[in-house]
Amino acid sequence: MPETVSKRAFADLIGVTQGRVSQMIKAGLPVEPNARIHVAKGRAWVRDNIDTNRRRASLGEDDDLRAPTPRSTRDAAEAEIALLKAGRLAGNLIDRKATLRTIETRARQERDAWIGWVNRAAPELARLPAGDLAAMVAALDRLVRDQLAALAAMPLDGLDHD
Repeated sequence: MPETVSKRAFADLIGVTQGRVSQMIKAGLPVEPNARIHVAKGRAWVRDNIDTNRRRASLGEDDDLRAPTPRSTRDAAEAEIALLKAGRLAGNLIDRKATLRTIETRARQERDAWIGWVNRAAPELARLPAGDLAAMVAALDRLVRDQLAALAAMPLDGLDHD
């Protein structure tokens, strides 16, 4: 990029009209004796003298001219909300509170099922011969597997099943 540019080229560079550059020159934008604008000095002047809400383009990647305005922040938030609503309507998102309630309900059901399992398993284990470890392990294995199968078959309350 050349060190100096014409008024039109500077306008294109910073994303404003040529008339706006003329206004900036009247306000003090430095101009070289040959009526060209020194790019680095011009950018520095714009950064230091032009309200960020009136800047329409970046004057360079190292210049911090892209500070969010209240309007751009609001627009970004509204866009994000719209995406979330669309995701929920499409069935891609679930409600966090409802999900937590479902998980808590399921955890209580499983806890209660295991507590009840002890009462169902104890009589069967009592019928086994005393000291027969192999029979005890086999019975416990079968009873636990049956309990796990029953838990797996238990529906998740509060969730739609497809």
